[in-house]
Amino acid sequence: MTPDLDRAIGTYAARPSILVATDFDGVLAPLVHDPSTSRPVPGSIEVLRDIAALPGVFVTIVSGRDLATLRQLSGVAPQEAITLIGSHGAEPELALPIDVEVDEAARERLSRAITAFEQVVDRHPGTRLEHKPAGVVLHTRGVPEHVATAASRAALAVDIPDVHLMAGKQVVEASVLDVTKGAALQALSQLHATTATCYLGDDVTDEKAFAVLPADAGHLTIKVGPGDTLAAYRIDGPDDVVAVFDAIRRRRF
Repeated sequence: MTPDLDRAIGTYAARPSILVATDFDGVLAPLVHDPSTSRPVPGSIEVLRDIAALPGVFVTIVSGRDLATLRQLSGVAPQEAITLIGSHGAEPELALPIDVEVDEAARERLSRAITAFEQVVDRHPGTRLEHKPAGVVLHTRGVPEHVATAASRAALAVDIPDVHLMAGKQVVEASVLDVTKGAALQALSQLHATTATCYLGDDVTDEKAFAVLPADAGHLTIKVGPGDTLAAYRIDGPDDVVAVFDAIRRRRF
């Protein structure tokens, strides 16, 4: 951890009421070929539980995973103080002041998106789909690069009104709700009346969260791994994430 980041953590942790937020894959858990085998690095969930028990601190894991899968992989039980938010904000386990209703019109859009993505998979063997309550995801991890590139381009070319496309690391997601991680974090902060948010993310979709959490408003944004980013700070990987959480925990005591 750099001295600048350490000082920023100290300033952030000294605020009266804070939200500690993190992505799951690539942040709490290393990226793996088979997403079903993903698990948090040792100590990560434990330190988040410690932080969530401190006065004036709220903790959330916000992920592109659907809520049920996120709960299973993270090991966070429903009664715990850590809030889970799945599907890039479309599946919060708490009622938030954002529109996440999948009505009949949205279900029709989702059906069309699934059909379009199924056609992409048919044309690009080895790619596969993940289904969510408000979206469908094309996965290209593990297939030859030329196949992955062609499949991603085909998915991003799908044009269905009010279906929102997001490209991430070896994934393309189509969502029928215009909800982002950034909007979900702002809503959760509003719910708990927190004064600053720390967010750690590694993917393109996390940039929408970084974008609404400016440093001059007291927020702390940390990019995990390489790549262009709007985040104010950068660390290498999940093991460094544990160190960041531990620093927040120590500063709050």
